[in-house]
Amino acid sequence: MEKTRTCFFTGHRRISKDKTDIIKSKLYEHIENMIIRYDVKNFIAGGALGFDTLAAEAVIKIREKYPHIKLYLYLPCHGQEKFWTDLQKYRYRLIMSSADNYVYVTEGKYTDQCMMLRNKKMTEDSSFCIAFCILSSSGTGATLRNAKAVGIKVYNIADEIYE
Repeated sequence: MEKTRTCFFTGHRRISKDKTDIIKSKLYEHIENMIIRYDVKNFIAGGALGFDTLAAEAVIKIREKYPHIKLYLYLPCHGQEKFWTDLQKYRYRLIMSSADNYVYVTEGKYTDQCMMLRNKKMTEDSSFCIAFCILSSSGTGATLRNAKAVGIKVYNIADEIYE
């Protein structure tokens, strides 16, 4: 996977239901911009609930128009979905079955550390980031700070929604 043509997603797991449609719309807009403006072909999602799910589903949908793009899932560990609802697990399985590839960043059980390792790996393998971050003290906030520190171009959808 060519780093200069790769974009990852990071965002909060909990998203207000009244913001879902605008977030989806902004995701499509930014994904298409990545494809057209920067020739991005690879998109990496972290497989978590919330923004990761919306982002992966957006890539799957936009592939209908741009079939050459790829969706990769960087999953923090096996069994992260253990306590999810049946609907959440169903969406997760659909995303996994539609991904071009998925990898588990760690082999152990779910911990905060495995999430940080996953975020680090996504940052290492990308040149761009599309995010939804409203809380800078969160794991998403830390990921964005790390991404910016290594020169990744970051687009935070929250900045557009809450401006």
